[in-house]
Amino acid sequence: MPLHRPSLMPASAASQAAPRAAVRRHWLIDELHGPVANFAQIYFIPSAGIGLLLLAVLALADLPAAVSGLSASVAASCLALALRLPREPRRSGLLGYNAALTGIAFGALWQPDAAFAAWLAVCVGLSVLATAVLARYRLPALTGPFVGVMALTWGLQPWLALSPRTGALACDTGTPGFVFCSVGQVVFVAPLVLGLLTWYLLALWNARATLWALAAGVAVWSGLAALATVWPAMAGQAGGIGVNAFLAALGLGMFGRRPALRFAGAVLACVICVVLGQALGSMGWPYFTLPFNLAVWIVLAVTAQGRQPDSP
Repeated sequence: MPLHRPSLMPASAASQAAPRAAVRRHWLIDELHGPVANFAQIYFIPSAGIGLLLLAVLALADLPAAVSGLSASVAASCLALALRLPREPRRSGLLGYNAALTGIAFGALWQPDAAFAAWLAVCVGLSVLATAVLARYRLPALTGPFVGVMALTWGLQPWLALSPRTGALACDTGTPGFVFCSVGQVVFVAPLVLGLLTWYLLALWNARATLWALAAGVAVWSGLAALATVWPAMAGQAGGIGVNAFLAALGLGMFGRRPALRFAGAVLACVICVVLGQALGSMGWPYFTLPFNLAVWIVLAVTAQGRQPDSP
């Protein structure tokens, strides 16, 4: 009587399914780096761990801004994946940080509704595409795409009719804590203690560049304090000046420019802030981080020829 041998097919299928499941799990974990690394890349840091900590600080300061920022960040990573953009820039946050910053700004400035969500989705798409195009031609995007979509939003505000949130806290220029507050204000974090914590997280990644940026911020604060009595109108621009000066010094440090050029970039960002403040103030248009972008682009262009890389 013939014996029936057990089929080998189930075992073979199971042995093939296990590696496939492991590959999918590894792919998913790898792709999750991007949405959190986007937050760190706002400060020129390609780290998912630092990005997760920065997101936690943002959630402590302003939960709606953290939620909208995370939503925009996830959407940007999904779009970059759908467009089959390069893996490494996608994973390190280089393609989605402008979208994350846009989401944070939306959550900090306006109340969520249908128009908010729809227009934020449009801005996320535009920022990802703009950042990808600039990266393809090896041009430093900085926060240029963010500034572009925010300017577009401001111009279309009469038609978008986004509902503003209550006024956010500003940094107090009367104390040296203004310097740390400015660090947090990059991502609309106002409380001093959380700004200090944000600065500490940046220092964990690159202490030298962060310390030089802090020194530039102290110099800018000293100048603002000295001008407070003779130029009272300067107080209205102090927040923007602090944010843009710190970012300029930090960015030039991450690009390997020597300390003198970092201070020059910070001063140049201050001057641009004053000029733009005078030009746009009467119209009620904020300049966001445009002075930082212009200052860094100018310094990089001037020093691009025949330079040797400097240590950050």
